[in-house]
Amino acid sequence: MSRTLTTLTAARFRDLADTLTRNAALLSAAGLPEIVTAVRATVYGDVAAQLRLLAEAEPAMAEGNPLVLVREDGPVVARRFEMLAGLLAANARVLTRGTRDVVMHRRAGVYRDVAAQVRLLAEVEREAALAARPHTSRPPLSNTAPDSPIVAKAAVRVPRVRPEFLDALVAAIARRRAQGWSVARLTLWLRTTLRDPQTEQVHPCAERSFVSYVATLLTGSARLRVA
Repeated sequence: MSRTLTTLTAARFRDLADTLTRNAALLSAAGLPEIVTAVRATVYGDVAAQLRLLAEAEPAMAEGNPLVLVREDGPVVARRFEMLAGLLAANARVLTRGTRDVVMHRRAGVYRDVAAQVRLLAEVEREAALAARPHTSRPPLSNTAPDSPIVAKAAVRVPRVRPEFLDALVAAIARRRAQGWSVARLTLWLRTTLRDPQTEQVHPCAERSFVSYVATLLTGSARLRVA
C-alpha cells in the first residue's frame, strides 16, 4: 500500500528555503551597496540550497524504516531545526578558523544569524505543539492596552529608542500576547521586521531578553487587574 512520503519536517525545510530565497532576492534588488548585501544574499542562497537537499532526503530517511514516523509532531520538527542550527553554527566556526579575512568573518556572521533564527523556529514549533494539546483554560496572558508604567520600565532597557516608537511597539506586543503569541514567536517576528539592512544589526527591541522582559511586565499587569 502506497503512502505519502512528504514529511512535516521536509515541508518546513522547503518553507524556510523559500523564505531565504525571497530575502536574498529582495536584498539583491534593494539598491544598497554590494558590500552590504552580497555576502548575506549569498549565504541565504547557500542555506536555501542545503535546506532543499535536506527536504529531499527526509522521505528517504522514513521510507522502509518502521522506527521513523511519516507523520511527525512539533517536537520532532523542533529537534531537526535544532540540529540544522548546530550545523550552521559549525559552518561559521569552520569559516573563521585560522583566518582574519573580512569576507569570511562576514559570511560566518550571517551563518550564525541564520542559526539563531532557526533556533527560534524550533522553539516556535515546540510551543505550537504544546499549545495544540488539550489543556485547561487560563486567563489571558496580557491586556491589549499597555499601561504607561510598562512603557516607562521598558524604556529603561532601551534608552536610545524613541518613546513614541516604544509605546507603539509595546502595544503591538501586548496585542499579540493577548492572541497567545509566545516569546519565541514574538522575537522571531521582531527580528524579521526591525532588522537594519544597512548595518545588519538586530534592533535592541528585537533581542529575546527585551521581548521576554516586556512580556513579563504585561503578564504581571494583567494579574494585578485580576486580583
